[in-house]
Amino acid sequence: MKIIQKIFFTLVLAGFAGAGTAQVVEDTITVEGICGMCKTRIEEAAFGQGVKFVEWTNANSQLAIAYRSDKVTLEEIEKRIAAAGHSTTHVKATEEQYKTL
Repeated sequence: MKIIQKIFFTLVLAGFAGAGTAQVVEDTITVEGICGMCKTRIEEAAFGQGVKFVEWTNANSQLAIAYRSDKVTLEEIEKRIAAAGHSTTHVKATEEQYKTL
């Protein structure tokens, strides 16, 4: 799976190499979750404007993400995930958000 992830990141970066000032940033954050439904919810919440790639791994609760820093910030992405009910490295989901799970 790591090989596929690296290949995809390379393709994403190659696609944006000549795209002016667009910066594609790769990062990994911890997102709390325990199941396949969590995976779907986390990835759907993270994937939005400016996000090019997301993959959450249940075994280590890590979300690999590639996003355009000129379109979205990591903090905005983490807030979207928390709004879906999953706490992240820097943003904790509220009790009301968690109850929506």
